[in-house]
Amino acid sequence: MRNFTFITLLSLAALGGCETTQPMTATQLDALQVREVEVPADRAFAAASSALFDAGYQIHVSDADAGLLTAERREDPSVAANATLLILTAILTRGGGAQDKPPDFYAICIEVLPDGPDRSAVRIRPFLNGQVQSAQNPAARKTVGELWTLMQRQVLMKEPTK
Repeated sequence: MRNFTFITLLSLAALGGCETTQPMTATQLDALQVREVEVPADRAFAAASSALFDAGYQIHVSDADAGLLTAERREDPSVAANATLLILTAILTRGGGAQDKPPDFYAICIEVLPDGPDRSAVRIRPFLNGQVQSAQNPAARKTVGELWTLMQRQVLMKEPTK
């Protein structure tokens, strides 16, 4: 009887986590990653570069003429996470096959395109461990949102008056 109750509860939990929302259209997905900014392309590019530095990324490609930036950030797992993984692996495999959790590599590609003399289109594309992250992924949305916030701060900052 306990097994039946456990299986029933497990099934209900699995069904409760199902999403019933419609998938996003290509236009909706694009709108999450591409935004129009009311600044020239050179200023938007500088803001994007500063935002990446502020977010802890190391820039690998910076081509202002092409409006292209790529950057990467490495995130190592905590010692506690590795210790837990090692202990569980050692228990489950009876001492064999224990290894550390590998680091995660977060990458960003930013494209800044001029859209007139005082406007630019900026596209931010996030990657995790070499894989493009969908705009529907909550972690990717968070990353893009954080970079937009940092960029807006840079764009709104004005040169100090003398």
